[in-house]
Amino acid sequence: MAGVAAMLTAALVGLHAPTASAAGGEYTVVQCDPLNRGHQASVSDSRAYEGHNFCAEASQDYALKLLNVKDAETGRLGLARWSAPAPLAIVGASLQYKARNDSGHHARIFAADAAGRETKRIVSGQTDAAPFRSIALRFPPASQIVAWLRCDRGGGCPRSDQAKTWMRNVRMTVADYRDPSFSGLDGSLWASGWRRGSHGLTAVALDEGTGLERIVATTNGAQLALTNGQCPGRIPGTALSSRVIPCGPNGELRLTADTTRAPFRNGANATSVCAIDFAGNRRCDQRTVWVDNAPPQLAFANEQDPSDPELIRAPVSDPHSGVASGRILFRAQGESEWEPLSTRHEGGELRARVDSASYPPGRYEFKAEASDVAGNAADSASRANGEPMVLSFPLREPVRLSTHMPGGSPRQTVSYGTDSRVAGRLMDSSGEPLRNHEVRIEEYFGPGALIDRRVREVRTDARGRFASKLPAGPSRAVTAIYEGTPRYLNRRSSAGRLAVRSRASFRVSRRKVRAGKAVVFRGKVGRLGARIPAGGKLVELQVREGPSSWNTVREAFRTNDRGRYRLRYRFGTFYERDARFRFRVKVAREQRWPYKAPSGSKSRRVVVKAR
Repeated sequence: MAGVAAMLTAALVGLHAPTASAAGGEYTVVQCDPLNRGHQASVSDSRAYEGHNFCAEASQDYALKLLNVKDAETGRLGLARWSAPAPLAIVGASLQYKARNDSGHHARIFAADAAGRETKRIVSGQTDAAPFRSIALRFPPASQIVAWLRCDRGGGCPRSDQAKTWMRNVRMTVADYRDPSFSGLDGSLWASGWRRGSHGLTAVALDEGTGLERIVATTNGAQLALTNGQCPGRIPGTALSSRVIPCGPNGELRLTADTTRAPFRNGANATSVCAIDFAGNRRCDQRTVWVDNAPPQLAFANEQDPSDPELIRAPVSDPHSGVASGRILFRAQGESEWEPLSTRHEGGELRARVDSASYPPGRYEFKAEASDVAGNAADSASRANGEPMVLSFPLREPVRLSTHMPGGSPRQTVSYGTDSRVAGRLMDSSGEPLRNHEVRIEEYFGPGALIDRRVREVRTDARGRFASKLPAGPSRAVTAIYEGTPRYLNRRSSAGRLAVRSRASFRVSRRKVRAGKAVVFRGKVGRLGARIPAGGKLVELQVREGPSSWNTVREAFRTNDRGRYRLRYRFGTFYERDARFRFRVKVAREQRWPYKAPSGSKSRRVVVKAR
């Protein structure tokens, strides 16, 4: 995948490199030649000199001729010139000529600058008659080739039939010193990122020298498209031109490329668009076009992990643009709607978890979907081995969880301030103990307790057993909870209810009292882990009237907010003999009191002495 990452980086920045040739391409302009029986020379006559175009006439030697026809004043001339406007320059010439001086008339052919100043002599006239001669030479860049016949003698030159400057088979070597340029280059093929399918490209180019000869697009060394420029100066079947400026300045290429077909291939494609002028100068824009027309490879794993059967895995890969996104869906067999699962892509897989215990038992089918960065998509409802991806819910294994308090009864009653215990065992569905698994013991206290819930965590031993202390405090319900693992289902088991009796202390100010006198009863109600109700805890003073019969004295009363109470009681004067009584307080049943009630205190004896 490192290679894919590198390609992705390149795709995001849109690798491209405009390139140009070293400007100075050359071409040949043919004039007055068997390949071009015409010329583009500018011919200037005067009264004494005439220029004649006989390039197409065999009887006139196919020549461009400058002739003297009258007496000429000094400095008068007949002239033919070929001009090459910037950025063009003439750097060489070959031609056949006759150049004869006579009677002060001088023949000359030379290279000149834009102002007509001679920069290089090509031909000088001779005084004897001679056949056509040939010359070929190169010279520094010049703007013109000039041929003239001129009177150079002071006092003028008489008419001469011998003076002449004739030329034929003229071939000029022209250099173009400017590359073409793109005035427009766009289209989806030229955008950054990965591509698939068909994409377009438009290139508009300009050349200010020889003109645009062609625009060509290539990929991986093969031509994609070609647009030829308008080049009326090209001599058919050759690379020669009949004009100094052979082609028009503008050109446009439009193409639609199908990246699914050669020369494109998945991955990197070296692509360029080049504008080329008649001299061979070129301007190219080169880019790496990243192509991916192949969908991701996707299938579910052949087996579920027995230690984590609710983990659904679908290996996915894409060797080109890379996997962009994916998801896993499922449905009960026979249903039409798919339900998506929260899916992540990591480790070369699509991964999702399904809580199989939350759905009705049965057969469920799964489907995976993935797309790559280029937009290709794939889906699969099968494992890599071709089997359909169908699972039976629940996927996790059930467990057995037993929980109990001492004695095994679902309800245990203990005295105030007494600790207790809860114990149990955890096994798999076959009865094998589950070792070193965490079990949570939760105690749920009733209204009026200072806390609503207390949690302790314990671990099973080698036999799957566990135990936990239940500290002293109010009455509570006790439950063991196993949260499960990726392999085992969760489970909870109620151990029952721990009922804790209320407790109250009870004291009397004196054990003996004369009739008509009073005693004071005082004490407090136990409130470990409990909150005294607003207004105090309701208690009753009771006196025993039989072996197991108690009767309430006066009305029930309340403690203070700390559970303490004090009650003054006066005995009557009607006693004729000593009387013995046993007193106690009873903690009354009351809403939002988290201890078991009613519950009585220890009794105290009081002797009433008769008068």
